[in-house]
Order: sequence, then C-alpha cells, then structure tokens
Amino acid sequence: MRALKAYVVSVTLLVSFSVIALAQKPTIIDGTPLLAAKPSGDIIDEAAILNEAAAATNVPLWSSHFTSGGKTYTYTMVGANPTTSNATTKIATVIIPLKFKFGSTIISPTNGACGDTTPVLTRVTKSPLFNNLTYKDGTTTVGTGEYIDVFQRANFWQSVGSVTPNYHTTLSPVTVAAAQTITVPAASGKVAGSACTGHPVGEVDMTFVMNKLPGLLTALKIPKTTFPLFVSYDVVESSGGGCCTFGWHFFTSTNQTYGIGTYLDSGLFSGSADISALSHEVGEWMNDPFGSNIVPTWGHIGQVAGCQTNLEVGDPLSGTVFAAKLNGFTYHMQDLAFFSWFARQSPSIAINGQYSVLKHLTGPSKACQ
Repeated sequence: MRALKAYVVSVTLLVSFSVIALAQKPTIIDGTPLLAAKPSGDIIDEAAILNEAAAATNVPLWSSHFTSGGKTYTYTMVGANPTTSNATTKIATVIIPLKFKFGSTIISPTNGACGDTTPVLTRVTKSPLFNNLTYKDGTTTVGTGEYIDVFQRANFWQSVGSVTPNYHTTLSPVTVAAAQTITVPAASGKVAGSACTGHPVGEVDMTFVMNKLPGLLTALKIPKTTFPLFVSYDVVESSGGGCCTFGWHFFTSTNQTYGIGTYLDSGLFSGSADISALSHEVGEWMNDPFGSNIVPTWGHIGQVAGCQTNLEVGDPLSGTVFAAKLNGFTYHMQDLAFFSWFARQSPSIAINGQYSVLKHLTGPSKACQ
C-alpha cells in the first residue's frame, strides 16, 4: 500500500464551493457498482418500499421521474420532494463504530488518527456531515446546514432557490452505538501496511464484511426508520482479488438502508482523506438509497472505467475533494454530481446551472459505449 501525494487547502468557516483541492486521479475505486443487484437476487419492490415510507415504517422517501432521449426514468430519493416541501425532514441516524481485529492487532475508530490525539469517532461526529456550515457558490448563498443537506438544496436549486427556500434534509438526531468488533480470519483479511508508526492499515474481504453487517443491525435493534452508518478507520476492502474499496451503501432483505465508510489518514491514497469516503457514501445513499435509480448510460469518468446506469452522485468525481475547517479541524469532502448531469438536462436545474458542486462537470453526461 503506497503513500500517494497529499493535498492541502485553507478555508474559513464560510465555505465556498469554488475552493478546490485538486488531487490526482485515484488508483482505487469504491464499492458502489455492486449496488446493481440486491443480495440473494431478490427483486426490489419499489412500490412496497414507498408505501413503507408513507406509513413511516422506513426512512422518508420521495419519488419522481424525468424524460431523456424519449424514455422516462423514475427515481426515488431520501427525504421530501424539493419541488413541494418547504420544511425540514429529519432522519434519525446512528453511527456504528467498527473495530477490526486481525490476530492480535485491533484497528479502531475509537483511537486517534496519525498525528491526532482526538479519536477518529469524535472527528466524524463533529464533522460537516453532521454539523452546520454556511456554504456559498460564487455570490449565491446555498444555505447553512450539513454538507449533504446543502448539496441537496443546490441539487434542486430551481425549486429551492425560490419556491421552497426552507427545504432541508438533515441527519438528526445522531446517536453513537457501542463499538462492534469484527474478528477477521486469516483467509478473509490481513494487516496490509501502516499509515504511520503505530497505525496499521487493514485489508478485509468485502463479501466477508457484507455478510456481517445485517446481523449487527439486527443485534443492535436499529429500526428501518433510522439510517445506520458504519464507520471504520484505515481499513479498506478487497473484492475479486482487487483492492481497495473505501465504502459502500446497501440495504438488507427487509429493505433497511445503511452505509459504511472508512476514515482515512491523509496521504495513504490520492484524493482521499478523513471523511471524503463517508461524504461520498452518504451523498449516494440520499440520492440513490436502493441503487435502483436507473439513468441514461454514462461512464469513462471518475472511478468508472466502463459504463454505468445508476444515479450514484459520487462515482463520476471520486478523488476530487475540497476542504473546510470546522471545530478546529480541516475536513475533506468529495465533489458530487448534480441530478441534471445524470438526467442530461440543459440548462441544469442545480445552482447557477452547474452540473457538480465544484464545477468539474461542465455539461450533462454523455452516452457511454
């Protein structure tokens, strides 16, 4: 596991989307392409899931559609419809720390990262994913809120900027569950290196982890109306002999959505640090909670080497991050693609007619072959 170029940028509390830390294209991918199929091969019943949301037995969901190339595409997102809701939707969230045990070595987010005496878990809970910052895009104030909440506001700015200015989707209240220990057998993982002295880096088989998490959700008795987010530290996942995956979002056989991401020491991988993987996955969970939002085929961009057909807002821009200082710490969040990029809308309905937060995407997606 080689250390790649790190990046530094300084910002004030008022975060500008135009402040960018340009990073090298990452040599790794995350696991979201696996969302194309549900475990065990079951068919997703979207009508039943929406009925659960309407009955408040699942997280709040809304659904709509768009037309592109003469074809109609439906999609479902977390929260309320930004074209009609002028209020805040709160989604209870539980952070579940994961301790990975490799033989006698335990890698845990309850410890501090390299050069940091504050526990990783504390850094995550105090991050812009769960705390407010004020964001501006050029001269336009997008709003004050959590990063993904403000991203959604900017995502549907055509409505939010005028018709529904009080629209918000927040992760609240946030609780922290007891740390869960996953003992990794030698056949399923190893200590693969170190981020710095005394800070090992683990590598674990993704299938092994995927098989463990639903049982933890059951044991912790987390209701479907809550968003569970598993958090590890410097533990990456491998699949099919390839490394490395930083995070993914999925759902159980009972339609409970959840996410997982690792907090990474800066410099371990190009274009990734601290909460960047978590911001990627939380953004994708909110915009494509079941991996079922099919859009016109796109690809050959970001982490996607081939073609992809789902609305995964992080994948086209993996490795492109910006920094913001909050609670005395500089965090790194990933740039995310706006809805109009996938829907091939021109002009874009996002803020200032943009196609991504940091304007890296300058026009709609192109057909992939």
